[in-house]
Parts: sequence; C-alpha cells; structure tokens
Amino acid sequence: MREIFKSKSFIAFLILFFAFIVYSAIVILFINPITNIDIKCILAVKKYCDFLPLPLIVAITDFGFSSYFIQFLIPLFIVCLYLKRYITFILITGSYLLVVPFIQVVKNIIMRDRPDVHLQRIAETEFSYPSGHSTTAFFMGIILLYLTTTYVKNIIIKRILFTIIIIWMITIPFTRIWLGVHFPTDTIGGALLGASLACLIISMIKGFEYLSKCQTV
Repeated sequence: MREIFKSKSFIAFLILFFAFIVYSAIVILFINPITNIDIKCILAVKKYCDFLPLPLIVAITDFGFSSYFIQFLIPLFIVCLYLKRYITFILITGSYLLVVPFIQVVKNIIMRDRPDVHLQRIAETEFSYPSGHSTTAFFMGIILLYLTTTYVKNIIIKRILFTIIIIWMITIPFTRIWLGVHFPTDTIGGALLGASLACLIISMIKGFEYLSKCQTV
C-alpha cells in the first residue's frame, strides 16, 4: 500500500483537495462580493451566448449527470474486460457510487443557494455549491484521460480521445452557467473536487496494479 501514498497521483490528490478546501473557505467567507461577480458572469454568458438552443444545452448538460454514468460504464467495462483490468473497473465503478453521495454531503454542509429563479433557464432544486455536474465531468474526465494515456498506443486515436474528453470536461460546467443553475464559482469548486477525487482513484489503481504485478512475479 506504500506505492499508493508515494505516487504522484496521490500527491496531486492532496494538493487539489487542499486547494478545494481553501477555495471553498474563500467562497464562504466572501460570499456576497463573490456572488455579485458570479451574477455578472452569468448575465454576460446569457447576453453573448443567448443564440445557443436550449434543447441542445440541456442534452449536453445531461451528460454530466450522475444517472448517465451507465453510458461510461458499458464501454469502460468492455475495455477493462479486454485488457483484463478487473480491479480498475471495480475501483472506478465503486468510487463513483461513493462520489455522488459525497457531493450531496458537501452541498448540505456549505448550503449555498442557487442563482435566483429569474436567472435560471430550467428549474433546479437543492443547494448550489459545488456543482455536481462539474464534479462528475472532471472526475470521469481525468480518469478517462489517464486510461487513454496508459492503454491507447495509437497516437492519432489518443489525440482524438484527448480532444473529445477535454472539450466535454470544459463544456459541462459552461452549460451549468448558461442554464443559470450554478454560479461560475460552483463549477470551479466542482472541478477541483472532481479532479482531486480522480487523482485519488488513479493512485489506488496504480497501487493495486503494482501489487498484482508483484504477486505474479
């Protein structure tokens, strides 16, 4: 298990999670001025990106919702089955099932209200910080980038996958702001949280794969 704590991924987890805590504290302490800036950003996005069709944005934002994880789970299962990386599949699936309720716990602790109804293009309930969609996008996105880097050998395919994943990671938070259901700072917090948890899982995957290699030697 020492390999897990020694890995660069685990160190990245510690740094990113610490950054998330500090960032969250700043958001809480300076909530009023930060919210004022957030509202200006939402209004700017509404003004300059109003040409985008609502059904398209809703369809895109749904790919950051937790119930859509099955869309990633099926191809991930096929790939892991082909590569015989069963532990990798179990860790990713199990961790994701824990990430979703963890996001709700954090939201209930911070209890930040969502943007006013007049800013929302669709109705959303529950608390706002951090953005669950953004957390999901960065959590799965970074894990998918790691899997692509590790197992995809063809450079062209690797670059295509990298481009698709990164665009998806950036687009999901944007849709939350465009829809007016999250403040920009919510999406940044979600990105930090998702990235940190992804690094933790990657360090665990590397650790267990190292142990399995040692046992087969």
